[in-house]
Amino acid sequence: MAHIDTTYLVLFSANLAFIVTHIYGWLLKWFYRPKAYAEHFHELFPAQKSVGVIYLLQVFEIPYLLQIGNGDALLYVNAFSLLFFSIQMLIMCEGYFFPNENAEHRKRTHLLLFLPAVLTLVPLFLQAVGLVHLPDGWRVWMVGVVSIIFLGYFCLSVYEALKIRRAVQRANEDRYADSDDFPVRFANLIRWVPTLVLILLAINFYADNIWVKFARDLLFMCASVWFCVLTLNPWRKVQVEDEADAAENLSTVQSPLSTRFDDLAARLERLLMEEKIFTELHITSDVLISRLGTNSKYLAEVIRRSGYHSFYDMISQHRVRYAISLIHQHPDRRLADIAEQCGFSSQASMTKAFKAQGKGTPSSNR
Repeated sequence: MAHIDTTYLVLFSANLAFIVTHIYGWLLKWFYRPKAYAEHFHELFPAQKSVGVIYLLQVFEIPYLLQIGNGDALLYVNAFSLLFFSIQMLIMCEGYFFPNENAEHRKRTHLLLFLPAVLTLVPLFLQAVGLVHLPDGWRVWMVGVVSIIFLGYFCLSVYEALKIRRAVQRANEDRYADSDDFPVRFANLIRWVPTLVLILLAINFYADNIWVKFARDLLFMCASVWFCVLTLNPWRKVQVEDEADAAENLSTVQSPLSTRFDDLAARLERLLMEEKIFTELHITSDVLISRLGTNSKYLAEVIRRSGYHSFYDMISQHRVRYAISLIHQHPDRRLADIAEQCGFSSQASMTKAFKAQGKGTPSSNR
């Protein structure tokens, strides 16, 4: 009896901690705004509401919390996690990577996606709480229906990952040369995560075991805490470095460049003129930040004070000037080869950069 009580308490505590942690995560995602991000919060976190909904949905595990050990409640909660996580992660990815797509059409699509899951989960929920008694053999049928619906959601998650990949491939240099535009590296890291999560949830569903559910609760709880701390650390404070005290608001600074900015400007010039860092394919501002040992605020100010509109403008200007010099030196050389040597992803992107800077076309510069 003591062994049973101990087991029950362990399972109950884990599931309770899982639910409470996710409710706290929902509160953070929906209502907390760190000062460091407050001004452009929605632009920086376009999928914040969707992530919060994923956390809030965990309250539907309460029937299992009250009936730990009940096979019907376990089947319901595992099916719920499998189906609702699948849908909400698709919505989250859509909101983050494609925030500008037709909002009304997206809402209708999401409602249609939820419909088969809701229709399947209602009888499972009623059976779990004892309000109805399904006929004999209902578990086999329900597992089959859940599997078919999940297969559709799983295929959609794979399609979403491929869609993100295509968007990354289509994004030309003026989109992803600046890390503030299209987060290519993040996209490549994150795009398969929803599919991986769905695989883990499928293992949990088909195992239909309280200890597998226990392990899933602990894993997801730790991942959720890490994700909240990483993205919306509630203890984070805006730090102002001593050397930046005089430049707290860089957009209004009128004084001459400090020694720090002089040094950064000189090192940036060496990287551009001597090492020709702009010839690196798909270079990002993060690369320069790492090479210069600075931060994004200082780099942006040095770029601005050096006479460029943005990071991409600086890279593009140097690439175009270098391409013109190569065209003059090697008039018979293929333009595609020159484009590659200058760091352009294609001859077409080089032509676009030439026109944007009023340099005509590469052919006209021969």
